Amino acid sequence: MIRLELIAVFFLILGRILGVFLQAPILNSRSFPVFAKTALAIWITIVLLFVTPITTSIPATFLAFILALIFEVAVGFTIGFVCNIIFLAIQAAGEIIDMQMGLSVATALDPTFGAVISVVGRITFFLTMIIFLAVNGHHLVLSALHQSFTVLPAGKMANFAAPNLIILLISLGSHLWLTAIKLSAPIVLLIFISDFTFGIVSRIAPQVNVFMLGFQVKPSLGLFGISLTLPFIVQYIIKTIEYMAEQLIILVNVIK
Repeated sequence: MIRLELIAVFFLILGRILGVFLQAPILNSRSFPVFAKTALAIWITIVLLFVTPITTSIPATFLAFILALIFEVAVGFTIGFVCNIIFLAIQAAGEIIDMQMGLSVATALDPTFGAVISVVGRITFFLTMIIFLAVNGHHLVLSALHQSFTVLPAGKMANFAAPNLIILLISLGSHLWLTAIKLSAPIVLLIFISDFTFGIVSRIAPQVNVFMLGFQVKPSLGLFGISLTLPFIVQYIIKTIEYMAEQLIILVNVIK
């Protein structure tokens, strides 16, 4: 019986870890081999099996076990989604910048994301990934995963119907767009000034083809603006990673 309970707890812990791997940054990358992901998930499960508290209410029937396993995957998926918010926000900022620079047509299918990604969107994503690894953001994800088992032991049903959970997700969504707008605002403003200038030029000298001139100037102007604001972007990304860690603690306490 003890062995059966241990096996059940093993799969419950593994389910939560796999849920995190579905959404957490770096770990959800398609360039990360599936075999390596599986081996890492099993290794983390074995480590956590002996250091995490276990609830006394282990599912007694197979149906109850499947339901508990689904809930564990959902908990891990939610934790990973909160971690992935910063990458979505900064990638959205890159998409906005691309649109203003006139590079929205220069898109390509990136197999890493499994979607069409623009040039600046891809650059901002990889910049965020480098900063995330440099400040040990992946350690924050693993630490949050470990702490989640302390607050919400494996086998205990999470309260996804909590009103505070909906408020938390809405605030995360608003923070996503606020981050995207803040990061893209300087470049958008710079290009707006150039458009305004081209508008004046077209009124003064109608023979000047400002449309074609804008296509040549905007990309260079956008890259110049990005290079000027890069130190501030890096600092803001670091603050956003700290915000992510705070929201993970709030999330685990909300659904317990």
